[in-house]
Amino acid sequence: MADTACCKKLVEDIGGWIKVYDDGTVERSPPPPEASQLATIIAPYDVPRNGVTVHDIRANPPLRLYLPEAAPLAGRRLPVLLHFHAGVFCLTDPTWSLYHCFYARLAASIPIAGIVSITLPLAPEHPLPAALAAGFAAIDWLRSLAQPGLLAEPVLEPTSDPVGKLKAVADFSRVFLIGDSNGANLVHHVAAGFNSAEPGYWGSVRLAGAILLNPGFSRSTPSRSESADVQLDPYVDYKLADRLLALALPKGATRDHPYIWPVRDDAAAAVLAMPPLLVSVATLDTMRDRQVEYCNVMRRAGKDVEVALSPGVGHMFYLNQGAPEPADEETAAHIAELIEAIRGFVGRRHGCVARM
Repeated sequence: MADTACCKKLVEDIGGWIKVYDDGTVERSPPPPEASQLATIIAPYDVPRNGVTVHDIRANPPLRLYLPEAAPLAGRRLPVLLHFHAGVFCLTDPTWSLYHCFYARLAASIPIAGIVSITLPLAPEHPLPAALAAGFAAIDWLRSLAQPGLLAEPVLEPTSDPVGKLKAVADFSRVFLIGDSNGANLVHHVAAGFNSAEPGYWGSVRLAGAILLNPGFSRSTPSRSESADVQLDPYVDYKLADRLLALALPKGATRDHPYIWPVRDDAAAAVLAMPPLLVSVATLDTMRDRQVEYCNVMRRAGKDVEVALSPGVGHMFYLNQGAPEPADEETAAHIAELIEAIRGFVGRRHGCVARM
């Protein structure tokens, strides 16, 4: 009998990142040279650097934990950020320098107990909704730490265990979801689905807000900002994105699928139980028109929506710190402004409830 293994055919080769064969097997290659700097894996460290330690947690899904070195003010418990990374549902990892530079800085810059970053299952091996399931599993992990009565306890004594450190200072009734690009799409869906669980399922865990950083909202019919003849945004390649989306979305789905355009109309948005929203919009982001449209739809539906506008910068500009060249002065200033916007949003949201 002939060896059929040698006869499999390559059906998709996406920029050297992913190869898909006709028998369903998938091969992943190291990032191409032009992406190698951003894809540098940052090893965890328990000796503080710039006020933060970083830890990898063996959970399902695996998690990366950023812990601020600074002690809580006046012994108050602090909120937790749960992070969903970008990558068009197919690429990148939270251990990459692409994310580390910004999220380590964010953890040290605002009063939080820590940032929990999810290692999302990637398509095509794990097409959507696998990443959504991972998001809910990560909240379930937080629930396992939030024992009944814990929030009434004062901040506990420090411990050497990173999970114990998080548990000692965290206020699990103030969890904020935060996501980059298509990770922000996941944030929308997890926030919308959180209250569909049986009453009491999440225990003392509450969503205090959702932070959508340059969300990857789009539709099959391009908006004016998506139709520009010249695309200056280094993080947006529509042809590549379409090929990746074909691997992640249900077969035959288009950019009109709810995973990409989550609010069909005002009536659909009105029935969503959403926490307060902070949406980051960069004026040179080719998806900015859809991001603004999303904000307008959600506001008309009565949701609490804040917008952090960043002029003169493009998609995921705040991750520029992980690029080979440091951010220019203007971009650096906008990154600092975004961090302050997140700080203010988190600081104003205490004990908020989802708004129908």
